[in-house]
Amino acid sequence: MAEISWGIMLAAYLFVGGMAGGAYMVASLADLFGKGKYKVLSKSGTYISLISILVGLVLLVLDLGRFDVDPLGVLNAYINLPTSIMSVGTWIVTGFMIVSLITSVLWFFQGSGLVRKILEIAGLVLGCSTAAYTGLLLAFARGRPFWASPYLPVTFIVSGTLTGLVLALLLIPIIAWFMPRFFEDFKELFENREKFTEILIEGQRYILTLIVVELILVIIELGTGHGGSLLAIGSLSVPFFAYIVLGLLIPLGIAYYTQRAEYVVKYSVLVPTSLGSFVLVLIGGFLLRYVILFGGQLIA
Repeated sequence: MAEISWGIMLAAYLFVGGMAGGAYMVASLADLFGKGKYKVLSKSGTYISLISILVGLVLLVLDLGRFDVDPLGVLNAYINLPTSIMSVGTWIVTGFMIVSLITSVLWFFQGSGLVRKILEIAGLVLGCSTAAYTGLLLAFARGRPFWASPYLPVTFIVSGTLTGLVLALLLIPIIAWFMPRFFEDFKELFENREKFTEILIEGQRYILTLIVVELILVIIELGTGHGGSLLAIGSLSVPFFAYIVLGLLIPLGIAYYTQRAEYVVKYSVLVPTSLGSFVLVLIGGFLLRYVILFGGQLIA
């Protein structure tokens, strides 16, 4: 039996770290090219990116605590550039966290739009790099053929963007319900059925595309990489097929349905169905990291 050194805590870190990068990419693109139409979505994605990266750092610290790591020794991660992927990643995540924090402050206090958009351009690169780093962290591990696929970082970028987008959309009604006084624009958008329906349908269009791309990448990895049998019939088959069915296929069907029906779909059906599919995508995003993280440690 292979020894499992990296457990569920690290899988959660990989999940929220990738989602943070993806949410910021969605938010910045919506703000830079949306001409004000997706202001609330951009705010939501920015807040999600900051919260997610902070939660990820907490999870990482808790996981490192299991190994009795010297806190001062962690600072070495900043000084081994450019030879260490850990150092590169540490600087990327730190820069991303700073940009995400400043952008969130600018949104919340209605600061300079020009400064915000300049930060978003830099944040696009840092967000994409943060999402990719969660895959590169595994890909650079020696002696782990299951993680050696060149498609792994790309898969994590796509999955991070997908989960970031769905959580940014999901956060809009949550904030509108529970914190309307602090976020009046969230409440106004959610109560405007026509506008919120339009954003949901447009969001589902991108979700559909991202799911298809992720499915293709997973199929390629299974066909060209190691460990396909472990995922298909081995100890990881249950979470793997749960990821495929719950996290990808069902949301894919719902996204396709919303595009076919468009505005004919009743608001009372569209909203709960879409929000339910978003939750499934988030569960699938975590299961993807879980399967890949544990699969790499079980396959010699």
